Amino acid sequence: MAPRLKNQSDRGVGMTGRQRVSAILHKRPADRLCWAPLVDGHTLGELPPPLRGTSELDFYRHLGSDILVLGGYEGSVVRLASPALVWPAEVRLETRQAGEERTIQWRTPWGRLTQVRRRGHPVKFPVASLADLKIYRSMWEGASYEARDDRAACKAADDALGQDGVLTRFWGPSTIPMLLEEVMGTEAFYYLLADHPADMEALFAVIHGRELRAFELLAAGPWEAAILCENTSTYYLSPDVYRRHSGPHVRDFVAAMHAAGKPALVHMCGHVRNILDLISQTGLDGIHALTPPPTGDTPWELALDALGEDLVIIGVLDPTIFISGPLRDIGPALSRLITPRVRRSNFILGTFADGLAVPLERFQAVAAWVEQNGGRS
Repeated sequence: MAPRLKNQSDRGVGMTGRQRVSAILHKRPADRLCWAPLVDGHTLGELPPPLRGTSELDFYRHLGSDILVLGGYEGSVVRLASPALVWPAEVRLETRQAGEERTIQWRTPWGRLTQVRRRGHPVKFPVASLADLKIYRSMWEGASYEARDDRAACKAADDALGQDGVLTRFWGPSTIPMLLEEVMGTEAFYYLLADHPADMEALFAVIHGRELRAFELLAAGPWEAAILCENTSTYYLSPDVYRRHSGPHVRDFVAAMHAAGKPALVHMCGHVRNILDLISQTGLDGIHALTPPPTGDTPWELALDALGEDLVIIGVLDPTIFISGPLRDIGPALSRLITPRVRRSNFILGTFADGLAVPLERFQAVAAWVEQNGGRS
């Protein structure tokens, strides 16, 4: 079995996990490399006895890692409700589950929209035509984001974390990626934008106007930082659309967070190399899930080149290494990727296992490498 990282009481000196993660989020020096894995029930349910079925936090403690909780993330045990989207009273929402498929219908005075999701992913988008777009815009014109009291949930999470980590709010996406990922899909989005630009831009303005209130609520919430879940990637988001629309929306999120004195991070798990200059204009503090090749296209040092040495990077160990590659390659890959410059930066190593089961020995291989090589210098 791989050696377990020494926890705070074992070390006797140095930072706690909470202090270490918080320092990095706020761009302050940490005492050593920070490693914060991410798992959900898929991995926890497949662990060998006696670990099988252990809690998310206890699994991280078993590994001896630091902990960064994404409150509100679908796979997280921490359920958060604010900001809550409230449709106008005349909009009736109906859902129907049949096996792995879930059908969602919005019945409105202006017409009906239908979405079908399979295993959580949309396979039929609700907006595919100009008529659908107008229905959807009418829905948003009467919509609002409202505050919900998350203090009890956050306190419970904070108590459970103790000194081992930090709770963040994971929320989103904002207007453009929401339309691309959930509402229209890329084909309908770009056809409608080309054929009916005024209608599309009016829709952008209405939704973003409502999301400005959501950003205020995110900034005011009882969490240390917020991560806007954009899934940004030039595989589906053109540089021009990012420059004209998505980037300015992110900039408003960042401004709201900074007004409250909190770090603003954005989840960008795709190909972002060709828009780093545009991302830099948002003023964000950090990128969550920044992924080098071959799954992503952005080496961590390239992001530092473009966005500055104080950028917070929560960098993903590529799944072709961590999940599907030979176990023996994990340590050498970490030695290659985590350069002295990366070590000196505001860097958190992420080993993400969301949505699938990853064997325990792969986490143990990372734990062994961090134990041996995790010094800051």
